Amino acid sequence: MNDVGSTEKVVRLPSAPSRPLSFWHDQLLDALPIGIYICDRDGMLIRYNEKAAELWGQSPEIGDARQRYCGSFRLYRPDGEPLPLERRPMVEVLRTGKPAVNQEVVIERPDGTRITALANIRALFENGQVIAAVNCFQDITCRKQAEEIIKESERQSRELLEALPAAIYTTDTQGRITFYNQAAADLWGCRPELDTATFCGSWRLFHLDGTPMPHDQCPMALALKQGEPIRGAEAVAERPDGSRVIFEPYPTPLHDGSGRPVGAVNMLVDITERKAAEEQLKLLASEVDHRAKNMLAVIQAVVNLTQTDTISDFRLAVNGRIAALARAHNLLSRNRWESADLRQIIEEELAPFLNGETVRVTIDGSSLPIAQPLAHCLAMVIHELTTNAVKHGAIRQPTGHIEVKWWGSLGDRLLFRWTETGCAQVQPPTRHGFGMSIINGAIRQQLAGEVTLEWRGDGLRCEIDVPLS
Repeated sequence: MNDVGSTEKVVRLPSAPSRPLSFWHDQLLDALPIGIYICDRDGMLIRYNEKAAELWGQSPEIGDARQRYCGSFRLYRPDGEPLPLERRPMVEVLRTGKPAVNQEVVIERPDGTRITALANIRALFENGQVIAAVNCFQDITCRKQAEEIIKESERQSRELLEALPAAIYTTDTQGRITFYNQAAADLWGCRPELDTATFCGSWRLFHLDGTPMPHDQCPMALALKQGEPIRGAEAVAERPDGSRVIFEPYPTPLHDGSGRPVGAVNMLVDITERKAAEEQLKLLASEVDHRAKNMLAVIQAVVNLTQTDTISDFRLAVNGRIAALARAHNLLSRNRWESADLRQIIEEELAPFLNGETVRVTIDGSSLPIAQPLAHCLAMVIHELTTNAVKHGAIRQPTGHIEVKWWGSLGDRLLFRWTETGCAQVQPPTRHGFGMSIINGAIRQQLAGEVTLEWRGDGLRCEIDVPLS
């Protein structure tokens, strides 16, 4: 009611058409983007929305006893096995009153297509009794497919990492090991516990100088702390059995799409053999340098002490003596400088002077490995004996014959005998040249042995007794 004389007017809007409350409930349910249906206490469908019918691929009749507990054509477990009626989530909720949260089921439509649905079911109560239950379910097929793709990608990645011959492992941001391949386990000699072992799975770590390296100071730990890859480092891993491996690590921090650190990956390269080869190369270089100096000293002595009447004789003598050293050198190199066979030394020294006439030489002795110093000395001695036989003895004379014989065993002594026969008018030399000096000096001074030279009427006889060790 307005006061008298008031100029204000009351405007009344027309009322909306009267609708029952159930109408608005139905409108609300059909507007929701997820499937919703309600079953009474006996599992009979009493309501479902349009999205539920879309997901089912059909519109079941309300109250149809053939569609109890669910309106789908068929229902399966996530593994594809049929889901029995008594084990359906709706049955459990109606029986126990306990909700079913995030239950995955597979719905098969009448046309044969299948979708994966995520169901959440809750009971409705009246006076403490279950009178119905409502199921809110949604299609998660695309999500499941994406998860399967991710799982397959992860599986393939793990298979790839397992197949690699290099040791590879990963950690989280705290350094806890989250994965390692078989090559890493082989390198470590153990299998560290995932999510417990930190920074490196090695039993123990050491620096190259042998000092211990704490795990929290290893290259992987430094890469995680600094947030940068570590390169050029080397370390030693000790296995539980005490054996050690020298390795080169390549720790690299990992980040997600936003640049946030998520962990690190490390590749360990076993460089034990490479380091051993480097050490061997150093030793070899040192040994080559040592041998080269020794050989140059011997050659220098050969040149300085060789005395001849003419330049051509000098050249011939020096070349022959150097060639004798070279032949012994080749035999030693074939056996990695460990030894040379005495028989081969003798045969190679005599071969150039005989022109294939082996019938004039008898070589009697088994194969006998001799060490490098003795090999070089005997090569020079045999060369001088052969040269003397060419100039004055059995090789020069048509009826001459040489018998070379030896006795000995490794670690014992060597008795060597050179006997020339069939020679005429053999006279002892009036002066000792370099050849005789080599024989006497090499055997007595260098090898602490004994040598006997005897010029008999039919040829020279030389006996040598030296230690083999």
